[in-house]
Amino acid sequence: MAYPKVLVVLTGDETDQGVLAQGADMVRPVKGTLYAVYVITVDRALPVDSEVGPEAARAEQTFMNAEASVQLPRGDFEAQLLQARERGPAVVREAAERDVDAVVIGTSCPREYGRFSLGKDVPYVLEHARCLVVLWREPPARGQGRQNHFESRSTGGLHSAGIL
Repeated sequence: MAYPKVLVVLTGDETDQGVLAQGADMVRPVKGTLYAVYVITVDRALPVDSEVGPEAARAEQTFMNAEASVQLPRGDFEAQLLQARERGPAVVREAAERDVDAVVIGTSCPREYGRFSLGKDVPYVLEHARCLVVLWREPPARGQGRQNHFESRSTGGLHSAGIL
């Protein structure tokens, strides 16, 4: 599928490469524009435009890595650093302002209270974005996946098998 304008959400973690590759693949056939955003969440105790030096430096490094890896013609990749109270609403607002055709957002396999959780940002984007949303999920790290068990019938009776 090809889209003229795609927004990718970068976080500086292991999902960025998959999110970038997916976004670039979506704009490349139509020579579209790939917009990348990195949202720094600012604590409510601070002004939203507070100085965030170390996090801004991490975002800049993420953008440099992203630009090198997407291999799109100059001008077809734009990066934007945002500061907001919450990532989800900032992404939805940026997608609306840029009138993008799709948002690509990633998640690893987060766990909250011992259970799989998408947190609050991904569900917010899935619910509120007015465009296609592509969710890129990285596989769980070895040993972190939940082990499921099932029973199957065979000629030898019941057998239990484990699946990661």
